Amino acid sequence: MPQPSHHDLIAALAREPLRHIVLLKQLLAWPEHVAAHRVTGAEGSATLVMLDAAASPWDRQTYPKARIAAFIASDHPALTARLLAHVPASARVVFKLASEADRAAVARQFALERRTAFVSFTASERVEPDLIEPDRGVHFTRAPGDRAFALFATQGHDREWLEPMLGDGRAFACVLEHNDRPLAVCFAFENYGPVWEVGGVVTDPGHLRQGLAARVVRTALAELGERGLMPRYQVEEDNTASIALARSVGLRPFVTLTHWAHGC
Repeated sequence: MPQPSHHDLIAALAREPLRHIVLLKQLLAWPEHVAAHRVTGAEGSATLVMLDAAASPWDRQTYPKARIAAFIASDHPALTARLLAHVPASARVVFKLASEADRAAVARQFALERRTAFVSFTASERVEPDLIEPDRGVHFTRAPGDRAFALFATQGHDREWLEPMLGDGRAFACVLEHNDRPLAVCFAFENYGPVWEVGGVVTDPGHLRQGLAARVVRTALAELGERGLMPRYQVEEDNTASIALARSVGLRPFVTLTHWAHGC
C-alpha cells in the first residue's frame, strides 16, 4: 500500500489534533529527520512516526545511545503490530507510547525497559475566569532578552531553536521581572495549528515557592485563550510541583506518554 505524503498524513492526524499532537509535533518540527508509516483496516487506522534521535537535542542528551524515537497512535493492537515491520529489528529505539495496548503489542517483538513518562495537560471548559486572567506584573514579549534565554537554557531549550519562532510569531514569552532581572519565565509555541505548548517554565533559584511560576503560566494561558487556541502543558511524571501548578491554573490531563527503551 502506498504511504501517504507528509502533507496528507498531517491532514489525517489533524482531524483529532489533541490526540495526535505528539506525532504532529515531530512531523512539523523535524520534517527532514522523520519517517512515517500508516496502516488501515477494519479496526481503524494506526500511524508510526520515527524520528532520528540525534536530530532532537532533548533525545540526544537523554538517550545518547538511541538511534530512533518512535511514536505510535493506533486504534487497535493488531494495527500497531503491523506498523512494527517498519522498525529495524537491530535498532536502538525509544518507543514513546500513549496506551498499554500499544506497549503490549510492541513488547511482543521488542524487549522494553521503562524509563519515564510525561503527562500532557490542556484547558478544561470549566476553568474559572479569575484563574486565566493575565497577571499585570508579567511582561508579554517576543524578545525576552539574554537573561530570560539563559533561564530557558537551564531546561535545555536552546536559543537557536526558540528565537526564530519568537521572531516569526510562532512563539511568545512571558517574563516576570524585578529591576530588569527575570524572576520567572515561560514561553508558548505552536505545536500544530490551534494547539500551542506552554513550556520553559523556570523560576530563579532565589525566588522559589513564591507562586511566581503560576503567574507567568496563567498569563500565557490567558493569551492563548484570547487567541482561541488550545494549550498543551507537558510535565514529567515525577515533577510533582509542576503537576500541582498545572492543576492550580485549571488544566486537566489528557494523555500520558510513556518512554520504553529497547537496546539503549
